[in-house]
Formats: sequence, C-alpha cells, structure tokens
Amino acid sequence: MALAKLLRNLWQGNRDQYPRWKDEKGNFVGPRRLLVNGTRATVTGIARVAFGVRPELPWISYDAIDMLSKHLNPDSRVLEFGSGMSTIWYATHAGRVVSVEDNKEWFDSIRNVFQKNQYTNIEYSLAGTQFAYTNAGVKAGGLFDLIMVDGSYRSDCIKDSLPLLASGGIVYLDNSDKHSSSSGGDTRLAEELLLAYASLHNCKVSYFSDFAPTQFFAQQGLCVKRST
Repeated sequence: MALAKLLRNLWQGNRDQYPRWKDEKGNFVGPRRLLVNGTRATVTGIARVAFGVRPELPWISYDAIDMLSKHLNPDSRVLEFGSGMSTIWYATHAGRVVSVEDNKEWFDSIRNVFQKNQYTNIEYSLAGTQFAYTNAGVKAGGLFDLIMVDGSYRSDCIKDSLPLLASGGIVYLDNSDKHSSSSGGDTRLAEELLLAYASLHNCKVSYFSDFAPTQFFAQQGLCVKRST
C-alpha cells in the first residue's frame, strides 16, 4: 500500500488525473521540454525544498522565460499581478516594473528583499481591495510592454489591463490550464477574455505547456502578443 502511494505520488503528485509531464488540460510537454526543462525544474525544486534557495526567475514556463528575455529591453515597462522572485527578474530586464500584491505577509517579505538590494525601478504596492488590485496599472499610468497575470482575480486583471497594452506588447496568463473541469472557473473566463481580445486585434497566440522553475509538474501559460 505504501509503495503504491509512493509510485502514485511520483507519477501524479497531488493531481487526480494527469501525470507530472502533462498540464491540467492533458497536454504533453514534449520530449525536449521533458528532458531539458524537466531536469532544470527538478534541480531548482530540490534546491528550494532542501535549502530554501529560490531562483530569481519567473515561475513560468522555461521556454516562455527565454521568449520574454528577448522581448524585454531597458526601455520596456512591465505590469505584474502577483509578485516574487519574478519581480526581480523583470527589474533586471526592463526599465520600469509596476507590481501589485494582495497578501500582506508576502508583500512585507518581498519588499524587504527589494529594499535590501536597492531596486529603483520597481513600483511595488499592497492592494487592500479587489478594485485597487485589478486597477494597479491604471493608477500607475502609461502603457505596458508586458502584462503578467499571475495572481488573484485573473479575469478582472485581464479585463482592466488590456486597454493598457502597448503596440507589440505581450499579455501572459500563467496557469491557463487551471479550472479545466466542466464547472469552469475564473481562469477559464480569463482565458476566454484574452482569446477574444486576440481574435479582435489579430494578435499572435502561443501556449506553453512546460515545466517552470522549482515546480515538479507541468503547467500551461497563454501568451498573446499584440501586433505593432
């Protein structure tokens, strides 16, 4: 019984349906991502669990990280819903980062990291209401070259921030495979809104079913790039 439980955990983790190398929609990551990015995810995951080491990377698809590293430049502006080591990575690849958080304990912890390392291009705020959270970009002003949706209220974040997307800009919805059951959920609505926008504005749509830093299972991200 214990062996069966161990094998199931190795195969699926805490998932009910798919193995670790498929996202929650059932998409296989592919041989290269399994071997290369799966190994990278395992190494960083062990480092996090065993030694508390968190890589200064967005916890999204490794291939998406490579794509964003080519997209961003010192003049780029980033709007991020949900914060962490990703915020530091954006600050080193872009000129301005507007990041909003709604978890005070996490906010205080991450803010200390920003202050300790004296990042001057991060505008970090704690939102006390849903409206303040989803409208953080509106409050900050200007247009953004990357809008990263990786926190709370994802469908409303998509809806409220799409008017702020610059020409040639990218919206990335992380964990776009969540809420994939027949009952649906907020992530499904966020995906529908983003795909409708992409169709209306003739945007390039890309899905990334892949491993992410420190994560022992595959996940999916949806990338929509607006035409210039």
